[in-house]
Amino acid sequence: MKGKLLFFKLFILAALVIPVSAFAEIKDDDVAKIDELIKTGKYIVIDVRTKEEYNAGHLAGALNFDYYSDDFEDSIESQFKNKNKPYIVYCRSGKRSLASAEILEELGFTNVTNMKGGILAWESAGKPVVK
Repeated sequence: MKGKLLFFKLFILAALVIPVSAFAEIKDDDVAKIDELIKTGKYIVIDVRTKEEYNAGHLAGALNFDYYSDDFEDSIESQFKNKNKPYIVYCRSGKRSLASAEILEELGFTNVTNMKGGILAWESAGKPVVK
């Protein structure tokens, strides 16, 4: 009985000390899965590359928010009030978008998916881009 009580106390202590976001896991899907998700029409697609990169070619319907911009977080929060909608983020290779997905989760977004390999993987798979 003492062991169970000790375990319970440790669990409560951990729950109070460790923020809930520490347990959050960002979805990280490949191009084929992302393509399926986009086709459902339920996802908002966010391109976190620079404006120049975006203009060189982007996914159809993707909205551009430059990860390097000083107002990146504020722009995202002001544009997207519903933090429970499903979002897909991508960049050139997947690094900025993964960092962006982490920022979105810190801001309270609950359904964020990163596209593994970024637009490089998308184009390598023969998927279309808009220029």
